[in-house]
Amino acid sequence: MPEAQSNPSARRHKRAEDTSAGCRANAAADLSRAAAMGVEQMRMKMEHSAAVWSARADLLARLEANFKARQKTA
Repeated sequence: MPEAQSNPSARRHKRAEDTSAGCRANAAADLSRAAAMGVEQMRMKMEHSAAVWSARADLLARLEANFKARQKTA
């Protein structure tokens, strides 16, 4: 069995992009960069990136909530 599956503490150190909080931070950073962009195409790309990070954050938050709910019932 791989280490991450047999040792629950191995999953505690997730990369920022693998957490809803990290994704929201990335979205905020991209929106901040978008506001500073002088070129409209780059601003639009940064705004799109922020929207993608926000969607990922929402998905991860739902997955985490469902996981916690299943743990409580188990």
